[in-house]
Amino acid sequence: MSYQLFEEQDYTSKYRQHRPGYPKQLFEYIINYYFNGKRTNEQIPLALDVGCGNGQATIELSTFCDRVIGIDISANQIARAILKDNIEYRCQKAEDLNFLPLDSVDLITIATALHWLDIEPFIEQVQRVLKPNTGVFAVWTYALGTLDNPIADAVYHEFNQVTLFPYWNSKRWLADDYYQSLLPLLPYKSTLVEYTIDKRIETTLGKFLGFIQTLSGLQTYRKQEGEQALHDLLERLREKLIECYAKTPNRQANDESVDMNSIKMTVSSPIRLYLMRKSLTK
Repeated sequence: MSYQLFEEQDYTSKYRQHRPGYPKQLFEYIINYYFNGKRTNEQIPLALDVGCGNGQATIELSTFCDRVIGIDISANQIARAILKDNIEYRCQKAEDLNFLPLDSVDLITIATALHWLDIEPFIEQVQRVLKPNTGVFAVWTYALGTLDNPIADAVYHEFNQVTLFPYWNSKRWLADDYYQSLLPLLPYKSTLVEYTIDKRIETTLGKFLGFIQTLSGLQTYRKQEGEQALHDLLERLREKLIECYAKTPNRQANDESVDMNSIKMTVSSPIRLYLMRKSLTK
């Protein structure tokens, strides 16, 4: 079954505020693949964005699709989704697409969510609703990335791989190898192509710590250890990262006057995109 790890209202608000979108190049690859490199001004008739969250990818799809349906198992995510006239949001399991007719969807996308699904039943649904010969299935993911400061990156790595290790759902690690272990489960292998897209985010320490608070492992940590323990954990991480990035020698990491939004940083998170087209062979 699908995992509900981004459900609580406080976290869904942070998710919309701090989760980054996706680079334009990713969507250009999808469009080019769909139209076989021959697109003019034509739009894709209907796209289904699976595990849409609050619409980071859905809103981008709406610019080159006549109609987009975004589905997510979290009602709170859907309630905070980015609205647009040609987007319809539904609280719906990815493994149950019975609201869609056979061979009715032109494009199905799933952005950094495949690992949370019961994959085989979901793929069966994909094969049922995609249009034959023209329908495209697009899957992409990224790992947690690296920081531009080597010492800060080591702190970040230890935080994810050691401190949070007991609190990550085991399915989360499927994204670390960019879904390589899941490729045998994907359909239409004879049409499969993949791209690696450079994703570099210029951000601030304050915004980066906001992103950290949206991680599923941190939600589990809060539920198991409590709010105070979560606060203390984030404060220790904040202090360590300030020490890495602060330029003033006399600045103290626990100095609350430090403006974290004045500390600039770059996060690199390459995206792996898989594209495949529905065909008579699987």
